[in-house]
Amino acid sequence: MDFKLPETGWTPSLLFFGFVVCFGAAIPAGMQVSVINAPAKHIQTWCREVISIRYGSILSQDEMELFWASVVTATVMMGMVGCLSGGQISSKLGRKKSFLISGTLLAISAPCFLSCRALSSIELLFIGRIVAGLALGLILSVMPMYLAEVSPLKMRGAMGVLLPLGITAGVVVGQIVTLDQLLGSADLWHYGLGCGVLFYLFCFVPYIWLPESPEYLYTISKNPEAALKVIDKLFGQNAIDDAFVKQIRIPVPITKQSTSISLWTVLMDSKLRLPLVLLFSMNMGCGLSGINAIFSYSVSTLERIGIRSNDAKLVSVGFGCINLAASSCGPFLMARFNRRPLMLISCVACGTTLLINTVIIHFIDSVDWFAKASIGAIVLFLLSYQLGVGQIPFFIGSELFDIEPRASALALGNFGSWLSNLIIVMLFPIEQHAWGAFAFLPSSAVCFILGLFVFFYLPETRGRNISDTALLISKGFKSYVR
Repeated sequence: MDFKLPETGWTPSLLFFGFVVCFGAAIPAGMQVSVINAPAKHIQTWCREVISIRYGSILSQDEMELFWASVVTATVMMGMVGCLSGGQISSKLGRKKSFLISGTLLAISAPCFLSCRALSSIELLFIGRIVAGLALGLILSVMPMYLAEVSPLKMRGAMGVLLPLGITAGVVVGQIVTLDQLLGSADLWHYGLGCGVLFYLFCFVPYIWLPESPEYLYTISKNPEAALKVIDKLFGQNAIDDAFVKQIRIPVPITKQSTSISLWTVLMDSKLRLPLVLLFSMNMGCGLSGINAIFSYSVSTLERIGIRSNDAKLVSVGFGCINLAASSCGPFLMARFNRRPLMLISCVACGTTLLINTVIIHFIDSVDWFAKASIGAIVLFLLSYQLGVGQIPFFIGSELFDIEPRASALALGNFGSWLSNLIIVMLFPIEQHAWGAFAFLPSSAVCFILGLFVFFYLPETRGRNISDTALLISKGFKSYVR
């Protein structure tokens, strides 16, 4: 029997919960993604000076690039660790405590950033990046479950996109605060890296009022009475009819597994293979679609097409604002349209716009207005991305997996997102240097391939119970979902 929450719309408690998760976790997580980019040259200059003074060594340009790559990838590598451990942590401690742990890790990273320059400590910069990476991995692994499990079936899509919406908002905030005119200068960059501490108040202050996941309480903790109290708190007593009260009070059989299924068991279960491949592919496709390359290397890309450095930073912020505006439509789209057509349209549109941009950049010296056309193509890509590719992978796992394998499955799925991030960080600069205008072609191909995979194997999940969705893909790769 599927666990079901009462079908309600937005309630004050549900809105409050979404607000706290968005401001207490998603926005500071997004800031950690972007704050390192704009002041990168200033931080590198400081690192070079500290190494010279403390160790008497002067780094060459190649050595500096290698050193900086280690600073950037430290967060990505620890994000992988955080996402893989998130499943076990959330199953043993619960979703609510996992949220607190992620906020605590982010809070620990802040003083490392704020004090590293004053103490001339590169070690503190590394520690801050490592701890922030662990927090980001945990957030991306746990928050989709947490949001889905406190949401009624018809609200899961709208609630699920609050995480990517908050992360997108955080990316924009990080871009703005680290502009040279604000906290991105040579003297203030450490404040830019640590200013996210202000958002952690949204994690700790309202924590006592946050609910535990009722689905977790009922299925994993075997505490139906506690689940009923949480549902009453979220939706009100009037939302619970007699039939629902009867269902939630049914004793959970003691023979039923009381903990989530391990990572290895999920990997070996043939019935879970197709949904796991779907989740992993969609998360990896989300990262390889070109969005990480655009925001991680937007300034250098814009400079390559002839835009001055300072103007390139401002245009990059403009990209972030457009991305945020498009992302804010997510709750409306997910509440009213099916996942499958949105994802298909988004994949094809993303691949097409990247292909067009490749052609524009290749011939940019031949036509005067092609620089503006390239900017327009990137804007169209951002709009296409937020239609589905940038939204649906964040919550689709909660609609494909039942609660027992869900934590481990989402951890494995999010591992794909971090792996794609690592690939972009390491390979895109090399592609850009070697291929020039054709650096975005692999991302375009990824979008088209992901679209084909979605067309053949992704079932429609909107409005369906997980048991019904599982039936559609019960034959694995022989399933027919169209």
